[in-house]
Amino acid sequence: MFNDRLKKVREKANLTVKQAASALRLPYTTYNNYEKNMREPSGGVLCRIAEFYGVSTDYLLGLEEKCESSNKNSENNSLEEKSEILKKINSLDEHGKKLVNFVIDSEYERCMECAEKHQESFLQPEPEEKIKMITVKSSEYKVSAGTGFLLGEGDADTEVEVPDTLLARKADFALCISGNSMEPIYHDGDVVLVKRQNFVSTGEIGIFVVDGSGYIKKFGGDRLISLNNEYKDIILNENTYVHCCGKVIGRA
Repeated sequence: MFNDRLKKVREKANLTVKQAASALRLPYTTYNNYEKNMREPSGGVLCRIAEFYGVSTDYLLGLEEKCESSNKNSENNSLEEKSEILKKINSLDEHGKKLVNFVIDSEYERCMECAEKHQESFLQPEPEEKIKMITVKSSEYKVSAGTGFLLGEGDADTEVEVPDTLLARKADFALCISGNSMEPIYHDGDVVLVKRQNFVSTGEIGIFVVDGSGYIKKFGGDRLISLNNEYKDIILNENTYVHCCGKVIGRA
């Protein structure tokens, strides 16, 4: 699918979603929705993305293998046509050749001017669509994807606006992530949607308070696991105070 291939080429280029969107002069939410398969790019933007990553539009659309044989046929036909044209030109007298060169030069200049204008228009940022927003309860405290943040008393409830999606409507609250221990799934600055519950199953990602510090981690039974291998697991034992605040159901 397009969104999978887009994510693959971005990760191969070692870019974050924000960096890729900025480089392509696209709004962050627009590019992010491409990778989430919530939106498809226009033809012009698709060409811009393909050129930026140095791949073909057929590759991004998953058509490369299907078009391989037809491309070879097209190349063979093109070579035959060029050969016929050269034969005709070589058979002309000097006056005919000068006339052909004049037409070719004139059309070449016209096409180059058109290409420059098209390039300027196609580099303009795509206007961001108006997205319907809803309000979800949140907290002024961030949840750590790192070494932990000390949470204050009472959670300091506030509210945050997020795109109106089915997951957002199911969420009881939203929290902002700080740190990169949950990459490549969740990134620093992401807002996660949480369903309030006091337990999660093994393998599920939840929000936990461990000895007063808040984390987003995958539950591993006797430990809390980071998705980023650079971070060690948090081992749980009888001397550890741990409380599950909810299950992470998605990202805003």
